[in-house]
Amino acid sequence: MKTATVTWITYNNYGTLLQAYALQQQLLEWGIENEILYDKNILQSHKSKYVQPIVEDAEKNENVSNNRSLRTRFIGLLSRPRRILNVFLARVNREKYERPYIESQELCEVFKRTNLKIFYDVNIDKLNVLNNQYDIFIAGSDQIWSVFERNFNSFYYLDFVKKKKIAYAPSLGTNIITEQSKEKIKSLLADFSFISVREKETATQLTQLLDQKVEWVADPTLLQDRQFWSKFTIGSPIRKKKYLLCYFLENREWYFDYAKRIAKKLNLDIVLLPNRWEYISCEYIIKRGVGPKEFVSLIQHADYVLTDSYHGSIFSLIFNRNFQYLLRFSHNDPTSQNIRIYSLFDYLGIDDRIVLSIEGKLPPIEIINYSTINKKIEEFRSLSKDCLIKCFK
Repeated sequence: MKTATVTWITYNNYGTLLQAYALQQQLLEWGIENEILYDKNILQSHKSKYVQPIVEDAEKNENVSNNRSLRTRFIGLLSRPRRILNVFLARVNREKYERPYIESQELCEVFKRTNLKIFYDVNIDKLNVLNNQYDIFIAGSDQIWSVFERNFNSFYYLDFVKKKKIAYAPSLGTNIITEQSKEKIKSLLADFSFISVREKETATQLTQLLDQKVEWVADPTLLQDRQFWSKFTIGSPIRKKKYLLCYFLENREWYFDYAKRIAKKLNLDIVLLPNRWEYISCEYIIKRGVGPKEFVSLIQHADYVLTDSYHGSIFSLIFNRNFQYLLRFSHNDPTSQNIRIYSLFDYLGIDDRIVLSIEGKLPPIEIINYSTINKKIEEFRSLSKDCLIKCFK
């Protein structure tokens, strides 16, 4: 039996790559051949219709700015010494943060080539030919079913497939679904043999919409246990240091203020993962050379973890780390992706690990009791595996 998975694989995000790896490894363990379809051409084609207007506006602005002579710009710069200093500091800080970020992206590419089975020859104009190569197609996990217009792409709903289709743990990204989106989703999912999703509320919504049972299952990274991920890691990347690990998807000043307060209270060094190069200038240790394996290792050996990342939270749970999740989206944000955190944290009974803000005094930093949490994770893992394996029997 040969299967193909459709998921985000072009994005060099740790969680994105690790969920793809975890699902593929589970299938291979069961003796099911699997390849991940490379989606770079799909993404480029889809996003071009959104990027083009932005490019045209930028070109217009550039034409206007080019009307200023170089001499005028140079004189203007010299007349304001502060500007010269700012330009210099921007260059220094960019080098400080950008190089580790570029290194992490390069290591993600190496990880894809050496750890994932990927079918690269995916032509957007010849998707139908893939039906001749595979027996079953899987809509994999992550927010590939995002209902936000900018991300909505029928490729991830397997609209080109004439063979058996199943879905394992994709996410819509939100619990707010417009009537227009509901109609599109209903049409695209009509011929799926099995559908499961990553968020409990989404499973309820789609069950009602499709008039068929939609299962709630675990993110693929949770299909694998601590023993699996311990073999995957490379040992402690930070030698002889106790550290607070910070993995932030957003660059928010209150994140950094909170990290300093936690580190001071616990007497820990702060290690920042280079997820972005434009981080606020700070005295943190910027860890270089971090690919997916190093990412998991850093969480495994951290004394405390602060993150606004879903998968940063999951790996903290897998390795029983003390951690807190910094709420990335406000409650009234129309693009909020908080549903994934609320779904998992509510099930595990750890809503108290969510930090909404840092106003007032520092909240108690309690040690997490993992005895009940681990039992719930194991139950969720077992149920999710049972759901998935039934699709191939």
